[in-house]
Amino acid sequence: MASLRALHAFSLLARHGRAAMAAEKLGVSPSALSHLMRKLESELGATLVNRDGRGLTLTEEGQRLALSLGDAFDRIEEAVDSFRRRGRTELRISTVSTFATRWLIPRLPSFQDSQPDVELLLSASTRMVDLDRENYDCAIRLGTGNWPSVESHLLWQEHLAVALAPALLSGKDPADPGILLKLRLLHSASRRNDWAVWLKAAGLSHPDLNSGMVLQSRDLAIQAAIAGMGAIVIDRRFVSQELEAGHLIMPDWKVLELETGYWFVRSPARTLTRPVAAFRDWLQATA
Repeated sequence: MASLRALHAFSLLARHGRAAMAAEKLGVSPSALSHLMRKLESELGATLVNRDGRGLTLTEEGQRLALSLGDAFDRIEEAVDSFRRRGRTELRISTVSTFATRWLIPRLPSFQDSQPDVELLLSASTRMVDLDRENYDCAIRLGTGNWPSVESHLLWQEHLAVALAPALLSGKDPADPGILLKLRLLHSASRRNDWAVWLKAAGLSHPDLNSGMVLQSRDLAIQAAIAGMGAIVIDRRFVSQELEAGHLIMPDWKVLELETGYWFVRSPARTLTRPVAAFRDWLQATA
């Protein structure tokens, strides 16, 4: 039988495409990884990687083996992890990154205080997880709440309002939203249409609507706004701490209510456990 360690090394190489990263994940040196590859090739009687001075890449046979292995080692790790955690009360939550970093995590200590025996496993992703097939107990989703085959509870309806660093309003009339026309607009890559929607609702037309800095996430856009690099349009709940600290201000301009909102969702096909029910109730009370 082929060495499982060598197969694991090969699986990591196939996944990451870089010997250095695969070696780091395995906890060995690149030379040790190369040795494991040679050992595996000797055991299987096949050339699995190309060695052309530009690193290790998979041969056709190597690609075939990688396809056959699939996510076997991921499933082994998950099974071992699940065994180690036996007897503990876990709550696996999938959420979106902005909600997690800007609202949920700062408030989680109060939930943990009320449920000290619950171990939280939090995953942030833009992907909509399948609550029937994937190993999540519940999720936070952004949308209109009309997802099929899930139980949904609205936490809050989303809105958009302008926030910016106090220095950008220095010497200007804070009651005049026309100030925006001379300021840079900061965009989040995943929410490029937010400014267009808000400006239309406010009856304004910005000369540089389609330009300005684009940040990978709303969290980065908030940091850029704090630095005075421009104005953002965002839900007030995500900048509450910055507003309280005076790092950002939110002028008394248009607040646009959106049709979308943040929802707690779970699969009704799964038993409603005590941790899930407690988390749902805490979320609704806190939100």
